[in-house]
Amino acid sequence: MGEGRRPPGGKPVSITAVAERAGVGLGSVSRVLSGKGSVSPEMLRRVREAAESLGYQPNLLARSLRSRATNTIGFVISDITNPLLAAIVGGAEAVLSEAGYSVLLTNSGGRPEIDAQRIGLLLRRQVDGLIVLPASEGDPGTIAALAGAGVPVVAIDRELPGVPEASVVLSDHYTGILAATHHLFEAGHRRVALVAGPDMRPARERLRAYSDAHTRAEVPPFGFTFGPLSAARGAEAVGQLLGAAEPPTAIILGGNQLLEGAIEAAQGRGVAVGRDLALVCCDDIPLGRLHRPPIPTVMRDTDGMGRAAARAFLARIAGETPPPEVMATWFDPRADQDRVGAGSG
Repeated sequence: MGEGRRPPGGKPVSITAVAERAGVGLGSVSRVLSGKGSVSPEMLRRVREAAESLGYQPNLLARSLRSRATNTIGFVISDITNPLLAAIVGGAEAVLSEAGYSVLLTNSGGRPEIDAQRIGLLLRRQVDGLIVLPASEGDPGTIAALAGAGVPVVAIDRELPGVPEASVVLSDHYTGILAATHHLFEAGHRRVALVAGPDMRPARERLRAYSDAHTRAEVPPFGFTFGPLSAARGAEAVGQLLGAAEPPTAIILGGNQLLEGAIEAAQGRGVAVGRDLALVCCDDIPLGRLHRPPIPTVMRDTDGMGRAAARAFLARIAGETPPPEVMATWFDPRADQDRVGAGSG
């Protein structure tokens, strides 16, 4: 195991000192501190108490050179400015830090080719695994990089058929959107539009729920669009919808990045959100809460998603194959603005 790190103001504490304090052999100390091999509960207690009393901390660099592990995880995301993704990263980092791992975060800005480059960079840094939320599910460079990674891969909210060995943590987007659409129908709306994100699993599941809700209610779908998740896209899509001869009375936005642009487009046409138009957003952000009236939102536990992804990685490192985990979504109506404009719908 080598020497531990130098305590403040003192010399490094060696495992020999730990063994002497615990009254056991070096091999026993090594098994306890490395977590490899079996030891009795009494042996475990004595070694841990001795290490704690001496202030022993393992030399992680020396350990990594011997085990070829670096105790680092590569985290690949598409947009660090999105509060949703920041919360996911924060949740994962909390679990990984407690387990002794550091996170190396990369951001592609929504460009799949950058995702592929960053994955290669992280692998050259010899990360022990990858947690990925890439900009594209089908980019050949990204898929090739992940398929040949040679380390555990955990995908968040992405379907990666080209990487069958990847573990997955998914959101149940279907349930939240189904509830939101039914809620709008119950409020009297019949012209309900969906502005979805790019053609990936989240958008496909939201569209499936939107379509099924219309079928069950025997209401013809008003219309939907796929596209990038950005304020500019929100403004463009909502501006086009509101400029139609028969505009929607309610619009579901399939991503929080669309909300700012959607509100700006409505205001630019003299349409008051919460009076003339009902908006529903996906994923909680301050703008949705602070708007008056607050924006009804399809919610999910983003911190929990990150934690679930970290647990899946730790299970893979331990030689386990965790099953796919599907995290719940739910609809929070927040206010009565969903009823505005419904009478003419």
